[in-house]
Amino acid sequence: MEGTKRLQVLSAHLVPAPASGSGGGNGGKGIDELRTPCCVVDHAVASANAARMLGTAQRLGCKLRPHVKSHKTVEGALLQTGGVRERIVVSTLAEASFFADAGFDDILYAVPITPDKVPQAAALHAQLSKFQVMVDHEVQFDALAAYGSPDPAAQAQWAVCLMVDCGYHRDGVDPAAEESLALCQKITSCSSARLCSLYTHGGHSYGGGVLAAGEAERDALLLLKSRMQTAGIDCSRLTVGVGSTPTSSQPPAHLDGIDEMHPGNYVINDAMQVALGSCGPADVAVRVLTRVLGHYPKNNMLLIDLGWTGASAQGSAEGYGYFDGHPELKIATLKQEAGEVESATGAPIDFDKFPIGSILKLVPFHSCASSAAHNKLHVLQDGVVSGQWQTIRATRFDGW
Repeated sequence: MEGTKRLQVLSAHLVPAPASGSGGGNGGKGIDELRTPCCVVDHAVASANAARMLGTAQRLGCKLRPHVKSHKTVEGALLQTGGVRERIVVSTLAEASFFADAGFDDILYAVPITPDKVPQAAALHAQLSKFQVMVDHEVQFDALAAYGSPDPAAQAQWAVCLMVDCGYHRDGVDPAAEESLALCQKITSCSSARLCSLYTHGGHSYGGGVLAAGEAERDALLLLKSRMQTAGIDCSRLTVGVGSTPTSSQPPAHLDGIDEMHPGNYVINDAMQVALGSCGPADVAVRVLTRVLGHYPKNNMLLIDLGWTGASAQGSAEGYGYFDGHPELKIATLKQEAGEVESATGAPIDFDKFPIGSILKLVPFHSCASSAAHNKLHVLQDGVVSGQWQTIRATRFDGW
């Protein structure tokens, strides 16, 4: 309940967007011309978010290796990297191929690999100057070792990233365990592999305690690196990387000993990041647009053309996000292709304010899942649609 109330209060303070159809001399069209449901991104807000995180990384003495899964677009990734096509993180091999074909290099596939994916990973390794695969178990690494060199003609070695658990307990090795050190030694003793990096993700920061989670990210990696050095493992070329959007937006006092930060959601943000304090309402660049389909005064309910196929089904207790400029409304439930909107306070809805066919702008609870539902993101400049960013869904969706 406290989270719901906070989101309602925040939505009341949003600056209203320019009227649809207004706009500028850029020859764009108004949002009222878009087919809903659809996803829009404010270019100026996303650009400011990207620049801010680049500055944070520089201040903390780190390089930024942004995660690009939140939007899955070339244009969004270029904002995050400062315009260069290198040093990114992906969550699927399909994403890796998409960005590799767009000219990006130095890609880290940040999910533990399984044997069935090794051949495709080898092809990416041969295509790129640097492509890192992740492991956190000897079975995963054994599949790489059994395959041999990813590019025999070049006598290449696998570039291996070791996932480390910093307290999230989703994946990663225990930095204090003997088995973790044994896996490091196994990787470094293999002729067809090189241990390139240690990586962690403080996903438990999404449950609160952001500062402590950020410190845990840093300390877990430095603990394992220290143990590796004590064991005689050469760490001179080892890259150590931390970061989630909460822990990078509200970072620890220092990241001494850390080489990279790898947040992702920050570039567009969402209602969840607002509630966590990672950003303010004005820093959320994304909206999911939906139209009112029907009025049902008997049930004090509006029907909208947005279901869980067009927005994240996460955050049901928080209304799946909040409506920009309309704190009096909240989504009660999302069906497959439609949603039921009710009064946030229990007061009667003023149906005259929401004509059938009118647009509501949802600040989604989780923008990564919401944007992934769409094959394009409409880009807004000065409140007017100026173009589109094609997502991976527009060109390929042949699996993960």
